[in-house]
Amino acid sequence: MDIKIISGLVHIKDLRGFLRNLNKISSSNNVLIQALDADKIAGERHIRFAVKKAIGAMEAHINVANDLGVEIMRYAAGERQIEKAFSMGLHEGDNRAAFVVIGEKQPVLLASVALLGIIDEKPLIGYSTSGRESIISQFNITESEIEAVGEDKIPELVIERVALVDVLK
Repeated sequence: MDIKIISGLVHIKDLRGFLRNLNKISSSNNVLIQALDADKIAGERHIRFAVKKAIGAMEAHINVANDLGVEIMRYAAGERQIEKAFSMGLHEGDNRAAFVVIGEKQPVLLASVALLGIIDEKPLIGYSTSGRESIISQFNITESEIEAVGEDKIPELVIERVALVDVLK
């Protein structure tokens, strides 16, 4: 199984229409595409860890969602509840987006090319102070925690939240 992460800017006029378009790309290439809000991502390690946890949960039959994409979003959001996990999704208007593409190598490549036709690819994944507020709000990270471990450890605090999804029920 191949996992590719693509990030970029996208303006979404009609969210349902955009998601339908993603679904068409996904189904025509027999891959999974999950879109995430890049402003709430604390780096590529965060996404890859969430994907690994989601795939593991599906394989062990301990998943909460019936769909791998939703399960990825749930772990990426550090949330047990599916409804809360949707806060990691895209919205109408301008988005800084991250797309996880999962499948066999060649179909992932083809789907990625199609995806690049609808977004303006930019390297947006990686913790930066510009996304700090979105991240600390999404993951309920307190200023005391940041003071204790340091500003540069915010991505590790996010990974910890993702790891705790299975524990905090």
